[in-house]
Amino acid sequence: MRFRLLILALALAAPAAAAPPEMERELASIVDLFYDMDFDKARAAADALAARHPRHPAGPFYRGVSTYQRWIAEGMRSTETYRAFELDSEASEAAAKALMKTNPAEAHYYLGATLGFRARANVARRNFFRAVPDGSAAVKHLKKALALDPALSDARLGMGMYHYFAARMPSGARPFAYMLIGEGADRKRGLAELWSVAETTGIARMEARSVLASILSKDEEADWETADRLLAELTARYPHNPIFRLRRAYVAERRGDYDMAVALADPDGPWIKTLHPSVRTPARAWALYRAAESRLLQGRPAETEAWLSALGRLPHPRGMKDWVILRRANLLDSQGKTAEADALYARVKDKTAASLAERFRLDRYPAGPKDAAPFFTGY
Repeated sequence: MRFRLLILALALAAPAAAAPPEMERELASIVDLFYDMDFDKARAAADALAARHPRHPAGPFYRGVSTYQRWIAEGMRSTETYRAFELDSEASEAAAKALMKTNPAEAHYYLGATLGFRARANVARRNFFRAVPDGSAAVKHLKKALALDPALSDARLGMGMYHYFAARMPSGARPFAYMLIGEGADRKRGLAELWSVAETTGIARMEARSVLASILSKDEEADWETADRLLAELTARYPHNPIFRLRRAYVAERRGDYDMAVALADPDGPWIKTLHPSVRTPARAWALYRAAESRLLQGRPAETEAWLSALGRLPHPRGMKDWVILRRANLLDSQGKTAEADALYARVKDKTAASLAERFRLDRYPAGPKDAAPFFTGY
């Protein structure tokens, strides 16, 4: 876990990218397209941008970002999509290096962003040793970009992410990050940098707000009110991105507002049908899980069973299986079937879910812990 956090701290560069003023409107449009998970239009727009500016790294970089987002949405299984991302990354890196003579600040930014995404993809594939060099180089390029142009908010976003996520690493691992980068961890500085970008009007604004929503809706910060406000804005702006809506449902669970969580999850609502086909089924599966878990924690087992039964007819996305087993064990507990419940509790392997299973063995459902399943960003 500490090694993964280290690489994430190195690798999380922002997808919003620096650009000449004449390109900013086009780039802002592409950002909105891939955040709204309209992968086809995002890639087409990036292709058009690359055709108009064949020597600039923005076109291949944004094409790579949209391809990466598609690969994630597809469950990180398509080798064809991943290879397309690699080719886009190579083209972006080459164009950024060629830009070094005429615009070094922008060139360093694009190198940092490209290498950061490559490292992030290797983390997702659990190729940690391939991720470290690119992640380390990414942050160094972002630092150089900021040194050359302190107004480059996109690079400041990347550094804010580094400072914050490095501070989340265990104290024993932080010196390793410092040796790689020459930059210390600083939670407060990282949050301040992220908010400074989130409150601008630039291309990086929405990415900063997305990152902050993710950070604030985790136990380390647990600022549920601010997270909900940011997620409400993101959900309204990007209605075809289920991540923001489902994260908001998770936040409602953590606040104990289970009716709101069910209303947001809305597994049979029209919002599901508007999603891109590659994310529709996993999004509905997570919506069903959130609705089931909320009713369970609310003490309404009959409704929980109905939602779990519907969920049983769908493939389970990554990270869900053990949580479904846990909740089915809870339902058996509610029926007084202790031995059958314990048999299911023993099957739970996920570390967090297994810890809850052990607690339920001592403090049986409907008592016991009220913890919700963590929010999973990957499908």
